[in-house]
Amino acid sequence: MEIASSRATLNIDATETLLRAATARARELGACVHIAIMDSAADLVGWISFDGAPRIAAHTARCKAFTAVNTGMSTRQWGTYVDSIPSSEQRIIHGIEGYIGADGGYPIVHAGHLLGGIGVSGASQEIDADCARVALVAIGVTVG
Repeated sequence: MEIASSRATLNIDATETLLRAATARARELGACVHIAIMDSAADLVGWISFDGAPRIAAHTARCKAFTAVNTGMSTRQWGTYVDSIPSSEQRIIHGIEGYIGADGGYPIVHAGHLLGGIGVSGASQEIDADCARVALVAIGVTVG
């Protein structure tokens, strides 16, 4: 009986590329954001905070990356899912710290492996999501 399996996660090159691409896109859009990158265990491995980004958005960026890693869904998809379930189940989910349904968080999936997640927050949800998607494209990950 096999009792172990390999786990894939982001490497430093991918993390740096994600941060650079999301940062460049935010600058291009004139947005002040926080960018969080988490590995497959939902540990923070990359972080950028723009001067002037709203302080509350720092926590939100981490929650977006955390949600994406732990659900394997974009945070927008997660929000849609939560909205679709009975209120009794929603109360259970809302009682679990760290999950958020605001747009701007994506899982990082490559070759069938969940490698981590990215969360961007501080601008509009549309801009947050755009910055995250540009970063994923920069490492060759398809955004679904």
